Amino acid sequence: MKKKLTFTTIILLFSLYTTQFLGLGFFVEAFVGILRQNGVPLENLGFIYMLGLFWVFRFLWAPFIDKIYFKKMGHYRAWILIFQSLMVITLCIIALLNVEDNLALIIYLSMFFAFFAASQNIALDAFAFKVTFKRQRSLINGIKAGGGLVGMVLGGGFGLILYSKFGWQYTLFVMAIFTSISLLQIFIYTEPKMKHSNFIEKVDYKQYLTFWKTKKKKLWFILLLFYPATISSAFGMITPLLVDLNWSLDKIGFSVHIVGYGIGFLASFTASFLISKFGKKNILIIAALGQIVGILMLLLIFEHHENELIVMLIIGFVFLFYTPSQVLMTTLMMDLSSNKSPASQFAIQHSIYMFSGIFFSSISVSLSGILGYEKIIIICAFIGLISIYFSTKIEFIIKRNKNERNQAFNGS
Repeated sequence: MKKKLTFTTIILLFSLYTTQFLGLGFFVEAFVGILRQNGVPLENLGFIYMLGLFWVFRFLWAPFIDKIYFKKMGHYRAWILIFQSLMVITLCIIALLNVEDNLALIIYLSMFFAFFAASQNIALDAFAFKVTFKRQRSLINGIKAGGGLVGMVLGGGFGLILYSKFGWQYTLFVMAIFTSISLLQIFIYTEPKMKHSNFIEKVDYKQYLTFWKTKKKKLWFILLLFYPATISSAFGMITPLLVDLNWSLDKIGFSVHIVGYGIGFLASFTASFLISKFGKKNILIIAALGQIVGILMLLLIFEHHENELIVMLIIGFVFLFYTPSQVLMTTLMMDLSSNKSPASQFAIQHSIYMFSGIFFSSISVSLSGILGYEKIIIICAFIGLISIYFSTKIEFIIKRNKNERNQAFNGS
């Protein structure tokens, strides 16, 4: 049975979504800067971004979390307790290691942490879905997006500043303490009882293949694959680029994760207004153009890296198109999902979108160590032109999808 969304539940969900990205933000952002400062070559840094692959493939083990039911502890609450506990324990173990002497072990443990966090995400999304009414889901998704951004800011930005001031052990223990606060909140929370018919007992894996059969879905697949390329590459290169230009870690932490994320956070709220006023196609094309301009502006940093204001303005411009692009693409993913199985079809599309973002973040950093930042920036800008071309097809993709959904609805 669902119950009224109370202030306590809202705070609990915000806390869990924040700590979900707290540790991950530290490993994929702050940890990259720390490793680069300790002399790790660019060719090896790209591996860290692969931690996000657990999010890409989490749909593979999600059915097990749906099926295994802890009656007394609450279905999804029990899974959250398990994975949140494992996240805290892993952070505590990593805190006891030395980043210079135990680097390989730390990387292995960070992989375990990413798996636990991705699994917690499966249980938490299901928990939020089950305990709220349909009319409350937009609020829940807002909490999810906001919590994720705050977690990335605290983990990537605040974590980097904390490390530069107090060192590795203190920083990781602070991360563990913050993560354990959410653990205490979910421990004292009682999950409402639900009817067994509401639980997802079977997942249709065949739709993961049949979804892409039509021509419009193939065009959409290409757009999902290339649209995040430019902005993700820019996002991945900023921190190691500034480290190589002798920026201190605390200054990078403030510029990228406070200024950049702050602008991105504000821009995300204007995205829905702009989409309704100017249309999805226009905003999709403008956002793709903005991404190309943003990554090309990184070239200016080589000449003006001593001017902090110019560098912050460039970072702010990149983030100005980062979150609105995400909001728009996820909105389109929902538009293209069927009424019968929106969660599964959204997951299929989002997995491809995330995979592309992680791949281009990783490969752009790794290839920068071989070809140089300038050449990779130019290549990624050209890839952005592919996104613009396929963005012009979005009305055709959406229109056809709407007809298909109507046919499916009438025929069912």
